Amino acid sequence: MQEPSSKLRVGLVQMVSGKVSSENLASARIEIAACAEAGAKIVVLPEMFAIFGVSDQLAAGMAEKTANGPIRSFMSSVAREYSVWLVGGTVPTTAANPYTQAPELQDRVYAASYVYNSEGQELTRYDKVHLFDAQVNDAQGAYRESKTFAPGIAPVSVDSPWGRLGIAVCYDLRFPEYFRKLSEQACDLVVVPAAFTYKTGEAHWELLLRARAVENQCFMLGAAQGGHHSERRQTWGHSLGVDPWGELIAELGLGQGHCIAELDFDFMVECRQALPVLEHRRID
Repeated sequence: MQEPSSKLRVGLVQMVSGKVSSENLASARIEIAACAEAGAKIVVLPEMFAIFGVSDQLAAGMAEKTANGPIRSFMSSVAREYSVWLVGGTVPTTAANPYTQAPELQDRVYAASYVYNSEGQELTRYDKVHLFDAQVNDAQGAYRESKTFAPGIAPVSVDSPWGRLGIAVCYDLRFPEYFRKLSEQACDLVVVPAAFTYKTGEAHWELLLRARAVENQCFMLGAAQGGHHSERRQTWGHSLGVDPWGELIAELGLGQGHCIAELDFDFMVECRQALPVLEHRRID
């Protein structure tokens, strides 16, 4: 693994995606360009950035079965165009995952988060492991992701020029053992594309990101959906960057936009040396 540079700027893109993929992609491009202009070397898109609220996820997932799919092609091209590493939120796909050996699907899709380097090369893919099946007291009411999605089977991380990058998605935040696995993979930063409901996000989004950062002494970077998608669906937004001490280093409110988190890896090393909790673990 390469030694991380002392500083890194990460762009967190926030969207209010709708049902028209072409409009969503146009919005994503605007924010990616703005992040690159601000000096971001990594840009993170939110969960379901290109397709939100579309009932036929299976058809969309079949279209993304190969690297030539419209969304995957878009991610590769914009990463290359703006010379950034791009974490592509989540994209529905029925394709087998060569990085985790997950099989091809026939009746459901994976919520896949693809990572591209600045040359547009696909480096890895993470499939959301924890699916949001919950009863929330909001206008939507019940959420049953498992009706449409199949769970991923393993955590995923990848080496970058700035240290090892781990990937999680939304509901994964509630499972600390998942992030401990990423810690065991020596992750220095973890990106979290998300679409938290307004109700659960208001209560727990910041709390969980800060807790995971402190527990694992890493940077946590959450890029969220943030606004009204329909009469029944509202997301919390508030994309955040958190340092290993649990302090906010970037924050957004609601609506489409972006924020820039500046990561100081020297500070991360200081935190780990001053309070070496990962070395003090006695229970696996």
